Amino acid sequence: MDTISDDDLLGRLAFDNPWWAFTEATEIRFRHPPKRAYFAAFSGRVRAASRAPLVLAGPLRAGKTVVLRQTIAELIGAGTPPTSILYAALTAPSYAGCELARLVGLFAARHGHANGAPLVLLFDEVEYVRDWQQALVGIAKAWPRARIVAAVSSGAPALVGGPAPAANGLETFVLPPLTFAEFLRFRDSEAALFGDAAGQPGSALSLGGRALATLNEEFHRYVNFGGFPEGVLAKPAGAPAPTFVRDGIPERVLHKDLASLAGVNDAQELNRLFAILALNTAREVTMEELATAAGIAKNTLRKYLDYLEGAFLIRRLARVDRLAKRFQRAVAFKVHLTAPCLYAALFGPVPADDLRFPRLAETALAAQWLGGAGVGNLAYASWRGGVVDLLTMAAAGNRPERAFEIDWGDAYGKGGGKPRTLVEFVDGTNAHARAYILTRSLARPAAMAGIDVTLVPLALYAYWLGRGA
Repeated sequence: MDTISDDDLLGRLAFDNPWWAFTEATEIRFRHPPKRAYFAAFSGRVRAASRAPLVLAGPLRAGKTVVLRQTIAELIGAGTPPTSILYAALTAPSYAGCELARLVGLFAARHGHANGAPLVLLFDEVEYVRDWQQALVGIAKAWPRARIVAAVSSGAPALVGGPAPAANGLETFVLPPLTFAEFLRFRDSEAALFGDAAGQPGSALSLGGRALATLNEEFHRYVNFGGFPEGVLAKPAGAPAPTFVRDGIPERVLHKDLASLAGVNDAQELNRLFAILALNTAREVTMEELATAAGIAKNTLRKYLDYLEGAFLIRRLARVDRLAKRFQRAVAFKVHLTAPCLYAALFGPVPADDLRFPRLAETALAAQWLGGAGVGNLAYASWRGGVVDLLTMAAAGNRPERAFEIDWGDAYGKGGGKPRTLVEFVDGTNAHARAYILTRSLARPAAMAGIDVTLVPLALYAYWLGRGA
């Protein structure tokens, strides 16, 4: 019986790396969806002179493989020799059980690269390799001039992008689901809505006439269908493809293989918990409530929650009290799906006037922070008799910088009282914090008890957050 030989592995590597056969006359092109808004920042990190391996982390189907291949095309177009680039798609069964160092050795031997050669080594879905973090660090030591990049869909060394932590020597770059701004770009809607201000951070935004209603229509589509590139059609008219949300997400995003790699053996139990969390997105939950609802022991529940967050499917927000102080024991937290369309995948699309939609709108808003360092500062406030829906906290101390109340029903514009809880919270914690009421269609400045409050359409604010990604 034959076993997998070095020649077999080289054959698969050659299949993964067709650019090895390029000549000077070869036209470099990559026919895939348009580049993610994060591409320039990521490719810049790849080109940076860093010894630490770079981990591209994000959920399945967010476009990590496309980003890697677009980076390869950019590198070759800029003059990097094609034979100095190695890409390996580690979900291929032919690589199962093969150490990364062996693949690099085979590649180097084929093209005559010495240990000091300036190589680019890219490993896609590297979590399929046992002890992959240590393996990447080992390759970095053995090949000191190699730029090492790995993509993961779970088990990232950090959930927030940043420089290499001292503990593991890896850098992280987070590629989240599509932002609302990207969704509009992919559908060729952004320029029609915002004109010259489209995609220009710092420029003023204005909407007139029918534009806000159109923006809200697009936001409704985004909430139900827009989290992943495959589910978006680059057309200004018509709904994005619902078939990917209906059929593709359960199969491709909630992938049982990743759970098993993380030591989760009961996929059905995990899926039941995820469905409960999705049903309660943008709500405060407690460990006790979740354990009872899912019928799972608390120790197992913690493991499942860590996996779901590490796979970029949920995000837990810390709770603070009415003085913006964190609780010593985090028995309650708010859960958000990382893409609101995950709700539609499980329970069907939600109309914009449905009572559930404000929670999905908040979920979509929170998702706009996922690709940046600010996501680590998100929180919410909850105490007996009071709630503040969303906060951005200062990096140090217990001071909110921005406080948000979701008012999708435009209640304050219809004589529905005053935002006393929001104003009292800001006044008691940081009177200089910015207070926002995120509406469906109202936009105006206001003030109460000496605290400035800005009413702004939630869809517009979500776009503003994402356009500078």
